[in-house]
Amino acid sequence: MNNKATRMLVEGGIVIALSKILSFITLFKMPLGGSVTLVSRLPLIIFAIRWGVPKGLVVGAIYGVVDMLIGGYIIHPMQAILDYVLSYGAMGLAGISFGKKKEFKSYIPSIIISYIVSGLFNVISGYVFFNDMTTATKAGFSTFLTYDFAYNYSFLTADMVILLVIFAIAFNRLKPLLFKQK
Repeated sequence: MNNKATRMLVEGGIVIALSKILSFITLFKMPLGGSVTLVSRLPLIIFAIRWGVPKGLVVGAIYGVVDMLIGGYIIHPMQAILDYVLSYGAMGLAGISFGKKKEFKSYIPSIIISYIVSGLFNVISGYVFFNDMTTATKAGFSTFLTYDFAYNYSFLTADMVILLVIFAIAFNRLKPLLFKQK
């Protein structure tokens, strides 16, 4: 194995561990449910930007497995795949650059897309495996699907906004690390 491959594997492991540690730091809980953590997805996004989408997808999916094994809630194998493997794997999409220059604004669309796709996997899982009109009605929704979207995207949006602010603040300091691989 060459040095670049070894470095990528080591960084992937560190990113997964760091994301899991940050996931234990809950900033607040949303009214419909779901928690907003201290930028627990940022290490996955940095990895995807640094190493590219395919490797970012793999590391995100592996993180999803780790998250599932350490405190996940599983009722069906397909639900586990949707909520953990595919949802966190989607964070690898943040590695797409929308611009010729490698600057913060080039990655804003891809970070937003990664959160949207991640949330879609959660919505599909919620609709198929957790469809409970009693919960939706108690929360003031007339259909479970609207509740499902509101539940998932309320905490994902808050999480994403905080992540974008922190990433914007740290981007210039991280820039040498994001784009150089020795």
